[in-house]
Amino acid sequence: MIALTQTAIAFGRIDQHLRHHPLLPAILFRERLEASRACAAVDGHLIDPWRLAAELEGLRVVPLGSDVFERGSSVDAAHAAFAQYQWLVKPDEAQRNAIESALGWLSEHSKASGPLLGAATAFHAWVEAGHARAPMRAALIRHWRRTDILHFPLPLVGARAFASDVPWKSSEWIPFFLNCLSDEVTAVGNRTRTLEQSWHQSRLKSGGQRNTSRADKVIDILAAYPLISATRLSDELGLSLKAAYIYLERFLSNGLIVEVTHRTARRLFALKELEPLRETVRPPKRPLPGRKRGRPRKNERQEISPPDENVDIRPVEPAPTFAPINYEELERAIDHAEGVIRRYRAD
Repeated sequence: MIALTQTAIAFGRIDQHLRHHPLLPAILFRERLEASRACAAVDGHLIDPWRLAAELEGLRVVPLGSDVFERGSSVDAAHAAFAQYQWLVKPDEAQRNAIESALGWLSEHSKASGPLLGAATAFHAWVEAGHARAPMRAALIRHWRRTDILHFPLPLVGARAFASDVPWKSSEWIPFFLNCLSDEVTAVGNRTRTLEQSWHQSRLKSGGQRNTSRADKVIDILAAYPLISATRLSDELGLSLKAAYIYLERFLSNGLIVEVTHRTARRLFALKELEPLRETVRPPKRPLPGRKRGRPRKNERQEISPPDENVDIRPVEPAPTFAPINYEELERAIDHAEGVIRRYRAD
């Protein structure tokens, strides 16, 4: 089977490339977001992965949509993507039990068909038996590691194989599922190369430093962690908090990193590649310039600006009135109908 061969080669290539990779924590963070987004999208819930990242980090996001329906749809999409993320990354006790049951299916089918083909066969049989897809997706991540196909929990789950237009017949679906896994591996490789380029460029642009400079190490930590604070950076590198802020402010002014929280305290920083995350985070509410702390006094009145000359300020016409409705003819018709019904029943 061509699909099986191509998928096996793709798995081996990505495992060799990412095994012991210095940016593996950041890569896994991004791929978990992407996998959760793809799983939710198959069920009709579309969400930007950066919006999901902001929700996971506890940041207030910019509301989407111009009405209640659109905003409600964005909330539903965030809830669906978060549920998928929980299954893949941090399942609760009930979810772990369901994942263990799915792992049993995978182990049984892998004995005869191998880890890749057995996973595809087991997934099809699992859904055919009426089980939910989420436990099997989470089980696949553990299955790849147990069978030594991957040495890290990369979320390759073949989400697109469950789109509405995909044929369900096993002879057609299984090759399609394997091709989906191969396409996911290719996408992971492309995103990883983009992250590596951002990392290398940031290291090159950090500027000439003394031998005792920790600038390269700061860039390495920023690349390894998706979001980091000055306190976390000082703890990781053994720097003082002031020195950590000096590095971060210099890189920020040079355009090497971004600050994603729009705040002056408890700030979070990331490499330039995570700039879309900043656009989804809502800035904190700040007082108006010149206003003092506390509530304004009752006797303080805001100056009312005169209306614009181009604005139509004609008085609104009174609402039209209508004569009251006469129900006498309707009542007579109802009485006549009831009389006919009574005569019909008497006969």
